[in-house]
Amino acid sequence: MQLGPFRQFLAAARRWRRFATFIAVASVCVAAVGRADPPSRPEHDPFLAQLAGRWTLSGAVLGKPVRYRGDATWVLNGGWLRLALVDRATPPGYQADVYLGFDEKAGDYIAHWLDRFGAAGARVVATGHRDGQALVLLFPYDGAPFRDTLTLAPDGASGSLLLESQKADGSWSTFASYTMARRR
Repeated sequence: MQLGPFRQFLAAARRWRRFATFIAVASVCVAAVGRADPPSRPEHDPFLAQLAGRWTLSGAVLGKPVRYRGDATWVLNGGWLRLALVDRATPPGYQADVYLGFDEKAGDYIAHWLDRFGAAGARVVATGHRDGQALVLLFPYDGAPFRDTLTLAPDGASGSLLLESQKADGSWSTFASYTMARRR
């Protein structure tokens, strides 16, 4: 009969040891997570940094005159520069968000062009390279690839954007062209 309370004591001690072990392991995990370095913010690419800000884009799409308001801001912890384009017509005839990023490891640029026409046109991701103050992006759409050339003045105060589509014979034709000026 004297072993009954002793067995109860041993069972309670085992439960307490399991609980204490759980607490110790959880404390170590929480401490390790707390000390881990947070993900670092990507360095801003100098070319894309010049594009950040407020813009007016004037030009033509398929030969018809257009004017857009452009706002380029860093998003997603500085990993992307989002260029929001909105037609200045009332109501706006076109809207797009263009996400631009630089992949330092691969040494190239990436672009996602999302617009009011929906998901079908957003399936293609562009890759590109810089040549001085010009960023050339290739969107390999089936049947009609697009080439976008964004050129900025050395002081970053103005620029141009040329969108071209590739014909069946391999030549390029202008789809849209814009001049860009900083907005205040």
